[in-house]
Amino acid sequence: MSRITFYRKYRSQHFNELVGQEHIVQTLSNAITNERLSHAYIFSGPRGTGKTSVARIFAKAVNTYKKENQLDNLENEVCKRITIGNCVDVIEIDAASNTGVDNIRQLKDNVNFSPVECSYKFYIIDEVHMLSTGAFNALLKTLEEPPSHTIFVLATTEPHKIPITIHSRCQHLRFRNLTDQEIKQQLLSIAEQESITLADDAAAILARNASGCMRDGLSLLDQIYSFTGDTISSDDVNKILGSCNLDHLCQLLEAIYADNSDVVLRLLIDVLKAGVNPLQFLKDIMFVSEQLLMAQSQCEEFVTIDEAQLTQLAKKATLDKTIRLLDCLAQIESQTRWFLNPGLLLQIRLMQFVNPENNKSMLEKKEETNIDPSQKETIIHHTSVDHKPVSLPVKETPLANQIQKEKHADNTIQQKNKNPVNPIHKHPISMPQDDQVIGAKNTTSKTNKITIQPTQGSDVLEIQKQWPEFLEIIKKEHLGLYTILRSSQVLALENNEIVIKLEQNIQFFMEKLTEEPYQKAVETYLQKQFKRPLRLNVSDMQQEAVDIHMISAVSETVKKMDDSNSEEAQEINIPEPNTEHAINDIVSLFEGKVL
Repeated sequence: MSRITFYRKYRSQHFNELVGQEHIVQTLSNAITNERLSHAYIFSGPRGTGKTSVARIFAKAVNTYKKENQLDNLENEVCKRITIGNCVDVIEIDAASNTGVDNIRQLKDNVNFSPVECSYKFYIIDEVHMLSTGAFNALLKTLEEPPSHTIFVLATTEPHKIPITIHSRCQHLRFRNLTDQEIKQQLLSIAEQESITLADDAAAILARNASGCMRDGLSLLDQIYSFTGDTISSDDVNKILGSCNLDHLCQLLEAIYADNSDVVLRLLIDVLKAGVNPLQFLKDIMFVSEQLLMAQSQCEEFVTIDEAQLTQLAKKATLDKTIRLLDCLAQIESQTRWFLNPGLLLQIRLMQFVNPENNKSMLEKKEETNIDPSQKETIIHHTSVDHKPVSLPVKETPLANQIQKEKHADNTIQQKNKNPVNPIHKHPISMPQDDQVIGAKNTTSKTNKITIQPTQGSDVLEIQKQWPEFLEIIKKEHLGLYTILRSSQVLALENNEIVIKLEQNIQFFMEKLTEEPYQKAVETYLQKQFKRPLRLNVSDMQQEAVDIHMISAVSETVKKMDDSNSEEAQEINIPEPNTEHAINDIVSLFEGKVL
């Protein structure tokens, strides 16, 4: 035998039966009595807050006031037909099932017919945001200039999905979430009508878990009623919801504020093994902590739980720690969506909160363990303002090791040649680590190692200064060559050969520079810029330089990741390239052809 559920049975049928939404009732009542009705309304708000119910009451009130000049008694024959859904002049459309243009065209054809039994025809479109773009466009003209006897009510939970062209043609009324107290009083009233003994604290738990939605609260009451019968206690509600009673929650918070990790862990294990839902348990802890925060902040009028227990708990807590605990719980709540075992996550985070010092020391020990024993502190000497050497300890990294090796090689050159350091060594270069010291001999090895002549230091410095200007000239006259050399750096000058390194270690660029047209072009531009015959040579230390660059890039990336407070990766939208145009541009740039 079927029965009518509570949320259907106790659906509001009059303005004075609505719970909350006083601003909506006042607006519509004034519009009816002052004859200032709009031709279209948008009712938006969270689920279960009365949007469709108000639309039906509005239709009944408009037609009743037109005939009877009153709004208090909506019990005439037309109102009864509207209530059961048999009135031909009040048409309810489910936009989720009728999303297409054809459905709206049918509405446009029927809207011009005069009402049959009412003074006004009402079109109530539920979940209107589900209509397609074409359907919205088809509705625009009708919605802007409907017949004088027609009123549209568009109900939605997501008003931002409705086009602005629709918004501008309607009056927008926003429904709010109901308060816990409003839901609680309605639940107690319905329980009394149904001859159900509903405990006050049980009604408070149901209202809190309804999340501002009256329909959810009535559905929970119906579920509990099916489980327990005519008497409902808070323990019955906790069993159905998988939540924890207030005593256990207060015991856990007392242990947390006392930094008693053993008791905290034991209570958590006992609660979770008893079958309590971890997510519901987290929600309950947050609620009690929030109530405690209100009590500590002298906002007792907002406290809804037992004041005696809360007062006892407030004596053992500080305001600062309550705030930090709520922040920790909020972080746990955001992390549960990515964690398969929320109960374990709850234990981990609360234990870390209770033992912050132990957690910190464990992290420090882990960092010390991960440090390579061979990495010792290097003392780098700096000069202070008064020209006295200052020693600063710096941890060695792969990049720091590389710089130290280069510095050692520079010192070797100075000692061998008794000349100032070659200016080109101001740039970080990966130096060979064999027995051959760069610059010690003026010979070229079979492995094409670069032999740098310190006596040409001034020439190299001059070329380095003019190199950006040289690249700008190439950029204007030979874009393909500039693409290869645009990030190059001058390393050395040897036997009228300028040794450079390229930022992009691409084999195609290397091969391109060996082609005769590019070699002639390079020699021409070098002659024009430096007034002497010069050639270009790419350093064989290119790969080592790239390795250093990669080390630096990774270090910088890790640093940025450590500094970032965001736990969620940001989505980067990269537009799709036009493949055909890209290929044509590359072919044109390097004077090639497609095979």
